[in-house]
Amino acid sequence: MFRLSRKAEYALRAIFHLSMKNSICTTEEIAVAQDIPMPFLKKIIPSLRVAGFIISVKGQKGGIILKSLPEDITVREVIEKVEGPIFLNDCLMRKGLCPRDSSCPLHEMWHECQNSIITILENRRFSELVERHLELLDKLKKAEESETSSVPIAKLSPAIG
Repeated sequence: MFRLSRKAEYALRAIFHLSMKNSICTTEEIAVAQDIPMPFLKKIIPSLRVAGFIISVKGQKGGIILKSLPEDITVREVIEKVEGPIFLNDCLMRKGLCPRDSSCPLHEMWHECQNSIITILENRRFSELVERHLELLDKLKKAEESETSSVPIAKLSPAIG
């Protein structure tokens, strides 16, 4: 089963949150808003700092903030800085690792899949994720308003005695 690690998922959520806020955030705020266990987030933050994604701001109103603009950060960058290169199968780690790689149709398929995934992750910027998040929230709000407006008034009003 192919699966993104929790470390990478939480790192992506932290960068996403900072991209949405576009201001200094505390780790507590990020942990609560993104459902990241605080001990785990505290282990991820130094990795994000060393990778150059965030900077720490000292002081009473301190916290962390993005070092770059959300439109300059790709999902691939975050995953690879936290986890290392993306490989779907061992045979893709380096040419010749598998003796069958030049004649194996499975190797070709894995290579094609990996390239597609990497292209998607490379082309997805955090500014786009924020924009899409706002679109989804707006869609959800409209759906909720539509449900409320279609409920008969008698059901919205409390029963009178």
